[in-house]
Amino acid sequence: MGVRISLPLLKKSGLCNLTFVLLAVAMILMYHNVDEKAGFNTVSAEDFARQLLFVQQHWQLTDMDTYLRGCRTNPRLATVTFDDAYSCIFTHVLPIIQELDIPIMVFVPVSYVGKYNEWDKNLSGYERINILSWNEIERLSQDSHITFGSHGMSHISLKNLSKSQTESELRESKEILEQHLKKQVQCFAFPFGQRKDFGCATPDLLYEAGYKMAVTTLWRRHNLNENPYCLHRVEVKTTDSMEDFQCYLKRKIDFRLIKQEIKNLIR
Repeated sequence: MGVRISLPLLKKSGLCNLTFVLLAVAMILMYHNVDEKAGFNTVSAEDFARQLLFVQQHWQLTDMDTYLRGCRTNPRLATVTFDDAYSCIFTHVLPIIQELDIPIMVFVPVSYVGKYNEWDKNLSGYERINILSWNEIERLSQDSHITFGSHGMSHISLKNLSKSQTESELRESKEILEQHLKKQVQCFAFPFGQRKDFGCATPDLLYEAGYKMAVTTLWRRHNLNENPYCLHRVEVKTTDSMEDFQCYLKRKIDFRLIKQEIKNLIR
């Protein structure tokens, strides 16, 4: 396991006693990697613990299934997700969520289990990050704090795939995960997750493949008017200070969403 964070010390720091009033919106947080220090797609373990403590103080942190059932009526619901199933789930994330008693959902790119984030190679600042092995995934699935979902087989955008290829990405990844977990897999996370990456994966196709819900990387705090197969999330950036994190969780206008939608229109 990784270095444990002193959660009692963080709580005494006053972090959990903020007095400003938040605009309550049910939300899904999105992370990728957690390590001792921040880096490529990586939030530091101390920042991660601080962020969860803050959210836990102002929201009711729950699992994805409970979130989906209640997000339209309970603005205080929030849930935490991790894309790519990096090894940090075992080494750094698990001790923190166990101590805070917070459930998370982890999305697995099935063909990359036991490998690394090869799809990121061409990105600026790329760092190789190891992905959980099947043995680790199976062990983690026994912990009540962790639920696994599918991130497809190949971690590729679905935009250029045929309907049959898309069905294969959806169904095969789900079947393989369920064989290893001995549990149903009900949630899918679109690789890359922008509107252009949905391809043929319509709500009907996802439903027919056996999924109850699907998450995107479209940046928005709430899902009050969204269908369960196009859920928005709030991505936590590695460069976000605690002040940044608190600020974008309470402001009325989602500037990141506006910027993102403009980019989607241009492309």
